[in-house]
Amino acid sequence: MSAGLLARRDGTRAGLALALASAAAFGLSGPFAKALTDAGWSASGAVLVRLGGAAVILLVILAVARPGVLAAIRADGPALLLYGLLAMAGVQVAFFNALQYLPVTVALLLEYLGPILVIGWVWLVRGQPPGPRTVLGAGVALVGLSMVVQVWSGIGLRWEGLAWGFAAAVCQAAYFLMADRAGSTTPPLVLAGVGMTVGAVVVGLLGAAGVLPVVVDTAAAGVLLAGVDVGWPVAAALLIGVSSVVAYLTGLAAIARIGAARGSLVALLEVVASAVASWLLLGQVPTAGQAFGGALILVGVALTSTARPAVLAEPDLR
Repeated sequence: MSAGLLARRDGTRAGLALALASAAAFGLSGPFAKALTDAGWSASGAVLVRLGGAAVILLVILAVARPGVLAAIRADGPALLLYGLLAMAGVQVAFFNALQYLPVTVALLLEYLGPILVIGWVWLVRGQPPGPRTVLGAGVALVGLSMVVQVWSGIGLRWEGLAWGFAAAVCQAAYFLMADRAGSTTPPLVLAGVGMTVGAVVVGLLGAAGVLPVVVDTAAAGVLLAGVDVGWPVAAALLIGVSSVVAYLTGLAAIARIGAARGSLVALLEVVASAVASWLLLGQVPTAGQAFGGALILVGVALTSTARPAVLAEPDLR
């Protein structure tokens, strides 16, 4: 076996390991944030601390690495602003608000309808109809969604949580579309750092204006993880360091080694990681029907993600 082939195989293994680490780190964000909101923080307060803390760390890394921040801002400033608004601030505000009404796993599954929305956007806006496998995947995911939200039950999940969950899906779709668009011109580290900064500023300004209820209760007690009161500094540090900085940096490193298509498939394991973490840390156990519906959503999203890997190329964002 040639040295080049061995090197590529080792690179693939390293990339898969990094992608798994990223999915696990992202999956922990729900339980960490839920512990804070249950202790009296607002969802927007948790978002502001997460974005602001991660932005500071990433900006320090950018200052050291100097990967062409000013050039990227000059070349793609408006897109970076929109990315920070939707893909950073929007998706997290929506997801963390959904956590106030829904179990972590259900909120995350709703958010992961984003890839299906991407398929619909490219079909309707760009005139590229999906193939049979994509249609099959979307159908499977929608059946799974109906089982998760229990549409047949009059006492199902809170409508507020469902609305926030679907809003998170819309913002996640924007994340995929805009990250793919910017990827060819903007270094991923710049995209993450600038996006985090913009998102933190947006949430901070909306909080100062009274549009978002930003509550960061530094006297909060009962920040429970696995039944233990760890205190808000620990939960906030884990949310910033593990579920933001580590999650994004390992994800970017993974994509550099195995590509965006395979990386996005491994990222679906975030749902599984979140389910396990919510069970272990928060004691949230989904019903058998919801678990089966969640499995169908994962299958459907995987089908839509693998059917046409080129579907995200140069998306039209008009």
